[in-house]
Amino acid sequence: MTKPQIAILGAGPAGEAAAKQGAVLGADVTLIEKDQPGGLCLNHGCIPSKILLETVHLAHKMKTASACFDNADAPRLRWTELQKRKQDIILKMRDWMKKHMSQVGVRLTAGRARFTDSRTLRIEGDGTTSSLPFDAALIATGGEPIFPEPFLSHRKDLLDSARALDLPAPPKSLIVVGGGAIGCEFACLFHALGSSVSLIEKMSQLIPGEETRVVTALKNSFSNRGIDVRLDTTVASLTRGTDRWEAVLSDGTVLRAEQILVSIGRRPTLDELGLDLAGVKTDRGRILVDDFLRTSQPHIYAAGDINGLSPFAHSAARQGETAIHNAVQALLGKTPDLKTYDKASTPRCLYTWPEVASVGEYADAIQQRGGETKVQRFFFQASPKAMAEWEEEGFIQILSDAGDEGRLRGAQIVGAHATELIHIFSTALRAGMTRRDLGAVLFAHPTLSEGIKETLSR
Repeated sequence: MTKPQIAILGAGPAGEAAAKQGAVLGADVTLIEKDQPGGLCLNHGCIPSKILLETVHLAHKMKTASACFDNADAPRLRWTELQKRKQDIILKMRDWMKKHMSQVGVRLTAGRARFTDSRTLRIEGDGTTSSLPFDAALIATGGEPIFPEPFLSHRKDLLDSARALDLPAPPKSLIVVGGGAIGCEFACLFHALGSSVSLIEKMSQLIPGEETRVVTALKNSFSNRGIDVRLDTTVASLTRGTDRWEAVLSDGTVLRAEQILVSIGRRPTLDELGLDLAGVKTDRGRILVDDFLRTSQPHIYAAGDINGLSPFAHSAARQGETAIHNAVQALLGKTPDLKTYDKASTPRCLYTWPEVASVGEYADAIQQRGGETKVQRFFFQASPKAMAEWEEEGFIQILSDAGDEGRLRGAQIVGAHATELIHIFSTALRAGMTRRDLGAVLFAHPTLSEGIKETLSR
């Protein structure tokens, strides 16, 4: 039997995961990337930002524990060496990805792909143009930063998340516009590097949509460290001087800074894809998909930022795997075996310090649907392992149905290694565990994870 011909547009987390899944399922896969393999996440986003954050966090911890070290209150971070380490890791991961794609039989093609009809792509790259017919396709071209006015007029001079990662030196002063995940991470990073940082958010809390108690703990931590957090505030106008920016805020305050980072959101990259020629429908700037990640053309799928379902790289990867599984099964006539994308158990992670992570439902959402919720908390200031790590900020919060056992509904963590600990709850939710089930797990002592048992005992 002829192998299904699968074309994947975009080699970011969604495209990479989809390509590997397609190869495992026996499809003939062509993965097309206009820039570098790994997409935004590897080259200009998740990975480089975490390399910088982890190293700077280490310096921050040394300052916290300075009483136990000689001269630890003023560790000197070598920015150029850190940038070199960042680039070395990116190149290593990029090279590994290329080799792995080759090993599993995926053709990695450089170029820009555009639909010419619902069954054909035109690929332009390196001065050549080729045509690629396909049986099924996945659109995974990611997103791009949003720059409305008053920022759009100054777009070329302002920082976005990618440009901020490659600065030759940390700025003396920085205004971060947008208090979502990206804005909070960069505010945390550059403040620890010695920049004077103001963080501007138009909503009434950081990380809009997150549990109020969680973001309040994060804001208090930021403020206590000297980050100027301004909520319910927008930038009304901008003026570019010779060596600094002047920003007039909505409340009339004037802020001045060497650099301004705009991180108010991202939108799907739809331009030049030829979606109209393929018959793929969009709505409010995103590609419409059903529960199986199919577009309006059943043999064309969309995963990641392009469909607006979730902004996380791991969500994109899971969507890519799901979409290609469904594409191959449909081509083989096995439609009963199609899978849906499970958004409910997706962990939501923020890599500031303290870290923030959550999964499942929030207390407000449970109450709105009429459920009775049991809320249990444990604070890391009572954890011996947190004390040993100089990481006593934060807490674990567990939400479950009221009752003797109580089915688990969600969890939120603020504190050290929250982005690792949250997977315990992801597993518990996926398994349909109750408070009693999770409470029966034996956690090692001393660990941060034993705080879960402590939470359930309260």
